[in-house]
Amino acid sequence: MKYLKHYLVWVMLCLSFSLMGQEMKISIDHPDQVNAGKEFSVTVTIEKGSLTDYSRFSQDLPLGLSATNVSSPNADFSFDNQRIRIIWLKLPATNEVKVTYNILVNERLKGSFILGGVFAYVVEDERKFLNFERSSEITIVPSSTLDQALIVDIKDFKGASQTTTPASAKEEAFAMAIRQKPVLQSSGGYLVRLLVKNPTGSKYAKIEETIPSGYIFEEVNSQEGIVSHAASTVKFIWMKLPELAEFEVVYRLVPKQNESQGDMVIEGLLTYTSGNENMLVQVKEIDVALEDLSGTEKRNLLATGEVPSGARKSSATAQQQVAQRPAEKPDPPKVTETTPTPRTTRPDPSGASGSNVGDTRVLAPGQGVYFRVQVAAHSKPFDGRTYYRSVGVDQEVFVEQHDGLYKYTAGSFQSYGDAEAYRKQISRISAVKGPFVVAYKDGKRVSLNSARR
Repeated sequence: MKYLKHYLVWVMLCLSFSLMGQEMKISIDHPDQVNAGKEFSVTVTIEKGSLTDYSRFSQDLPLGLSATNVSSPNADFSFDNQRIRIIWLKLPATNEVKVTYNILVNERLKGSFILGGVFAYVVEDERKFLNFERSSEITIVPSSTLDQALIVDIKDFKGASQTTTPASAKEEAFAMAIRQKPVLQSSGGYLVRLLVKNPTGSKYAKIEETIPSGYIFEEVNSQEGIVSHAASTVKFIWMKLPELAEFEVVYRLVPKQNESQGDMVIEGLLTYTSGNENMLVQVKEIDVALEDLSGTEKRNLLATGEVPSGARKSSATAQQQVAQRPAEKPDPPKVTETTPTPRTTRPDPSGASGSNVGDTRVLAPGQGVYFRVQVAAHSKPFDGRTYYRSVGVDQEVFVEQHDGLYKYTAGSFQSYGDAEAYRKQISRISAVKGPFVVAYKDGKRVSLNSARR
């Protein structure tokens, strides 16, 4: 009867912590007494406030205890080497997040223990840690059926001694991620291309780049990653990595109008998992045109850092582009006849508005989700319609004002695949530098990720 009372009574104690600026509270609920040979439940509740991005909860268990996941929304749960890890690359949208897991107590145990833990989170690109520990002990009720000679105190238990399998010697590699030296484009912006060696077996990956001031970030190709960006930081996060041995990530930096631009110096880090560890490696920058390299040459570059003989430099490419960049108002004769509506089999959701800027028709807002291909962005308008038609772009080019720039786009497509096919087609035209797909919803630009969901 004495023990029966303990079996029926659960005392829930929780520690709450308020984090300045985040209005966040954390609590851990578990029973005050547990039974040897049985499981008990632990619930961690996080009132996360304004936290949205990467967070991690970890907890070390004494020998003789093991954990299994019950519920961990949006998180990756793992238990290895006596450590529980719960990792969020993107926290759920709800204000309160709950994770629940079961802990199995070895049948030979008695005594008491305390559950502590660490919550790691990121605020304004600064990683912070919150250490917490239960103030009261959890008591283990020993088994009444097991031979008493086999029962040991949890503090002395060796039956499930912690073992670590030595990591196999990893192949020495020059880099896990390489950044091509940013390429200056005709618009005055820069194209940034990253070559990433896919970390085999990793549960997630993140690339974080610190970009210079005075530039606007534009996504070009995130390889299905989650993209977020602030004033000086760009993040690409993959909950599921691309099924490629190596892959490329591309983005564009466009100069802000009426602002001075900082030096084109970018620093980046790649985070991924190896076994139970988080690995952090620097993105290395090399002056080479990655788009010219074969798959074998890219793999060799990642492994050795050696640039293939005769490979084109990205800085040379930039110089060539500066020499070839068109004037902001090209001289070809202006076409005065009415330009026909682009040929489509259905109404174009993003046709002309009826007004012109710099002799280029202004893009009118369409309806629903659609895609276009951006070919240029300038601080001043020019006759983009005539210029791009003269160099071989077969779809009419329209202009729109966005983020303080005049942006020129061609085509209108209902699917991303069709837009990407057209981007590849016009990228073969030497006068079209670095075209990329942009997405719209009801006339407003949106990220490719949100448009494709």
